[in-house]
Amino acid sequence: MELRHLRYFVAVGKEKHYWRASRRLRVAQPALSRQIQDLEEELGFELFDRLPRGVKLSAAGKLFLEDARRILQEVNEAAARAARVARGLSGTLRVGFTENASWRGVVPDSFRRFREQQPDAELQLQPAASLEQSEAIRSGRLDAGFINFMPKSDPKLDQLRVAIQHVELAVPKSAAPHRGER
Repeated sequence: MELRHLRYFVAVGKEKHYWRASRRLRVAQPALSRQIQDLEEELGFELFDRLPRGVKLSAAGKLFLEDARRILQEVNEAAARAARVARGLSGTLRVGFTENASWRGVVPDSFRRFREQQPDAELQLQPAASLEQSEAIRSGRLDAGFINFMPKSDPKLDQLRVAIQHVELAVPKSAAPHRGER
């Protein structure tokens, strides 16, 4: 069985008429009829009940039509995914992050946007301290990392500031100095 057989079968099943399906497929009607007969012989059962004007799906044909449509859809999706990979729009992205940056803000928002824009890409996330991430990026174990306190003079790494962290010190009120006291 070839994909061509499934495409032809789906077209005839949709049109319920060989001539209309042959026009839609731009295939000669006798060739289309022969391909459907070949498919039925291979399967061992009839897919259509032949009528004076057109065809009607048999019970087995109705079930097979659902599966054939799903198979063709999966083949089309697989081809589209492969084309995206060939154009460099998919693959695996390995990203490090410090765990304190992962709860809210630019880091999880970046991961979410990446998933939306590259649904077929694999995103491998690695929690690690900033120094470990720098070493992993230099060695090729990570593609990128969300790092705190990166040295500005690292010639092997490019950097882009994506956020400024706001940090406050909290202390119990009883321990805080009163106004005027030191």
